[in-house]
Amino acid sequence: MSTFNLEHIVRKNIWNLKPYSSARSEFKLYGKTDGAELTLLDANENPNDPAILDMDLQIRNLNRYPDPLQSDIKEILSEQKGISTDQIFVGNGSDEAIDLLYRIFCEPGKDQVITCPPTYGMYEVSAAINDVRNIEIPLTSSFELDIEQILKQVQDDKSIKLLWICSPNNPTGNALLKADLQHDWQAENYTKGGMMDMPYAPEFDQELRENKEKLDRLIGGFNGIVVVDEAYQDFTENQSFIRRLEDYPNLIVLQTMSKAHGMAGARTGFAFASPEIIALFNKTKPPYNVNELSQKAVLKALQLTDQTDQQIGEIKSNREMLSTMLEDLDYVEEVYPSEANFILAKVKDAAGVYNYLKDQGIIIRNRSSQIPNTLRFTVGTTQECEVLMETLKKYKSI
Repeated sequence: MSTFNLEHIVRKNIWNLKPYSSARSEFKLYGKTDGAELTLLDANENPNDPAILDMDLQIRNLNRYPDPLQSDIKEILSEQKGISTDQIFVGNGSDEAIDLLYRIFCEPGKDQVITCPPTYGMYEVSAAINDVRNIEIPLTSSFELDIEQILKQVQDDKSIKLLWICSPNNPTGNALLKADLQHDWQAENYTKGGMMDMPYAPEFDQELRENKEKLDRLIGGFNGIVVVDEAYQDFTENQSFIRRLEDYPNLIVLQTMSKAHGMAGARTGFAFASPEIIALFNKTKPPYNVNELSQKAVLKALQLTDQTDQQIGEIKSNREMLSTMLEDLDYVEEVYPSEANFILAKVKDAAGVYNYLKDQGIIIRNRSSQIPNTLRFTVGTTQECEVLMETLKKYKSI
């Protein structure tokens, strides 16, 4: 009788895989407490429970399979985003779209992708699962894309199929690319009482040309797929790259219901791209990839635009307040600018501060494995931010 050896029949890349470490896997929340006595500022969620938005979700017909193409969701997204429904993919979280991109475009054991760390860890984990080599081109010391190095890499190696760009970036919080400086300038100028057609200052006109040249070189000059992950797009003033889909046929934009919309538990994300690319998503995905409960909840949440805008405004206001207050702490060495719903700060003893807050029932994320001595604070409600700061002020006296 043969001796069964599990390792011998598992794919080598899966056996050696280092899994993604989520916020809730690092802190063992589930099975011990419902979180009611904890302040959870670790997973970049919207702190507002959608139940408070009068969301009546009495779901009928759960004995039937859900709409495999999520038609109602695509209709409202089409109206809100200004694109056609055949340019929209709805998935089981953005993670499904990420995995599908590997399965659609990358030959296992042959093709390669580029990530720009520090960034969202699932790009690397999904590459390993799909047996695709990940080439890391780190951000610069100021957390900017090293565009020249990226261009050199893609020119020298034709096996690179995907370039991953998270903007605003997690965990740094800054925008790595700007889709439309012209529109951003006009919108800002208009809110300050100016005219939409006011002429640009010469220096801004130069900035416009440089930004267009950058996008043309980075996206237009790459024969592979450029993925811009806009999970935190709602918290920035910059325009979405959805506006540039017509300019770059190799561009894919990811967004999610998990952040601004407060629907992390519904596990629903979107990909926006050309109809040809979306058709590839649809024929590769499982037939019923988004369950009926999530579809109904997401459809309702997308209609609650006023409430969502109010919550986004509160989070952005709290972000500024929290940044200012963190800067006043003597053990905080730097607070990095953020265009997301979290703040990254460099501190003198990240592990000490993290463990102290955990002991006080406040859960944040220690990002020191990516950037030395840094902590990431999700921006919570006003009350949660106040509790956090009052606790942090007492740290040195413990």
